Amino acid sequence: MGPDFHQQHNVARHFHLLSGGTTRAPLSRWQSRLAFGGFACVIGLASLGVVPLFHGLLVLLGGLLASRATGLSELRRHFPFELWLIIGSALAIAQGLDNSGAAALLAQGMQQLFSPWGVYAALAGCYLLTVLLTETVTNNAAAALGFPIAWSTAQAFGVDPTPFIMVVAYGASVCFLLPYGYQTHLMVYSPGRYRVRGFLKAGAPVSLVYSAAVLILTPLVFPFH
Repeated sequence: MGPDFHQQHNVARHFHLLSGGTTRAPLSRWQSRLAFGGFACVIGLASLGVVPLFHGLLVLLGGLLASRATGLSELRRHFPFELWLIIGSALAIAQGLDNSGAAALLAQGMQQLFSPWGVYAALAGCYLLTVLLTETVTNNAAAALGFPIAWSTAQAFGVDPTPFIMVVAYGASVCFLLPYGYQTHLMVYSPGRYRVRGFLKAGAPVSLVYSAAVLILTPLVFPFH
């Protein structure tokens, strides 16, 4: 480690220093109070319905920037641009599915496919579709793509869309079978020398138990009518 190591602007992005100083000066006492007190105030006002959470966080962010508790360069380093791009793209595709009528067409197909077995089979179909999406893309994209299909399917059957929306939310979190749908899976996949069959072997029981609980409990907690 050279003498100019701590002066590099991207040290904190690539290294976690256990000793030998920090890459930025610690916050002063009033900056710490502003950060913690402001955050608590924003959460309290949002929970009481006085100020929307998003607006309150924007004001807090402006205060932190003005007080130099954080800076624009630090925001650029930690802002999840890739995640926003994925979510934005998925939402755009979902909106396109809805506006073009493709979601309604898929819902009609699901109604025709599952009509002999009833609305519960359609609910399971929406859940399985979301699980398939979340195993191949991100969970945010799976939820964004599955939502208009689930909503249109519920309308096609003439039932309350709440259970369909809930199974999409639950199904978007069932990323246990493949290493491609979630970031932490990919983080350990190559360094740990794992294989796909290892994920399948460990994740299949968890996925089956989780799916059974979702499909049994969701219609009980959120009835169709």
